[in-house]
Amino acid sequence: MADKPALSSPRVTVVMVDGGTWEVQTLNIDMLKWERHALRNKLPVNPGGSPVNWLTYLAWSAGLRENLIPTEVTWPRFSDELCASVNAENVPTGAAVGPTVPEPDTD
Repeated sequence: MADKPALSSPRVTVVMVDGGTWEVQTLNIDMLKWERHALRNKLPVNPGGSPVNWLTYLAWSAGLRENLIPTEVTWPRFSDELCASVNAENVPTGAAVGPTVPEPDTD
């Protein structure tokens, strides 16, 4: 069996408001959908221009594609109500996105 190819599109970890978590590999189709969405809505197409929005959109698109979220979950509902956090390790330069982890209280 051949190894999986190394993809430049990020693998995203999603935490939902209800506490559910899932991971999904984004693909070129998800990034193309982001570009179309960004152009229609006059958003920065470059992931570095709106990194959390970009990664959340990719997570939503890939989640729909992989049946990790129901098809009736719209982008506004996913981003504004259902998704608590997104994180990815292999994001393009200038688009680093990850959760902010608070410093431990040492007092």
